[in-house]
Amino acid sequence: MERIKNTQLPEEPQYPGVEPSRGVDLEVLKSLRENWLNKFDWEKEQAYLNSFEHFTATIEGLTIHFVHKPSNDPDAIPLLLTHGWPGSFMEFLPVIDPLTQKAKTSTGKPVSFHVVVPSLPGVAFSTSPPGNWTLADTARVFNTLMTEVLGYKTFGVHGTSIGGFLTFDLYDKFNTTTRAAHFPVVPFYCTTSEEIAAREVTLSPLEQFEHERAMDWTENGTSYVSMHIYKVGKLTLLRRKAYLMLSPTRLASFYTTTLWVSWPGWARNG
Repeated sequence: MERIKNTQLPEEPQYPGVEPSRGVDLEVLKSLRENWLNKFDWEKEQAYLNSFEHFTATIEGLTIHFVHKPSNDPDAIPLLLTHGWPGSFMEFLPVIDPLTQKAKTSTGKPVSFHVVVPSLPGVAFSTSPPGNWTLADTARVFNTLMTEVLGYKTFGVHGTSIGGFLTFDLYDKFNTTTRAAHFPVVPFYCTTSEEIAAREVTLSPLEQFEHERAMDWTENGTSYVSMHIYKVGKLTLLRRKAYLMLSPTRLASFYTTTLWVSWPGWARNG
């Protein structure tokens, strides 16, 4: 907290009037700092985290942490929620209790869920995997968690960010147990306009609109992914990590900017 308190931010923005996609807005960064210093209550946060049932299981030599909240409804559907990176199981905490409660689908059918939220290997309380570990390996481990550890014969899965890629692996490789999947993001790019033309496919106005949105995201919304997949020199990587870790405010600025540049719609809509 002392580092945050001692962080000196400029009084006025260096480049006023620049869209947030060019970097985090100074007022936003100031508000984050103010919230961190004067409003964030770590003891309250701990109590909230501890209000959920946490478990660990040893699978293939790894300790896998997970939150498990069964529904009181005996007909509830087992549901695996997988977080992204950078992120954690905390992404899903606000929706766990509502998902366990009986609700109705759009057709009026009652539905509720037994909710399982694991931490990816190497994140939070799950131990780090070997260096050659892949998402396919995580999919296999999470399938074991759901079927052999928790005893669910079939389940649905939802994932955010890289968890969406993991969701695809589960549905692709373990489709006898993963019986439903929801993809906020899919691990492949959409068909280009040239490919559509070459196949002599005619899009409806709605399909054309959706395709244009998808292509815009492909061209302008994936910088976050690109930044993390290309190799950098070890010295450059160490310098960047040191630069960020020396200041929590700097780290907050980096990730807020990353979100804005990667998802400009999020910047426009707050």
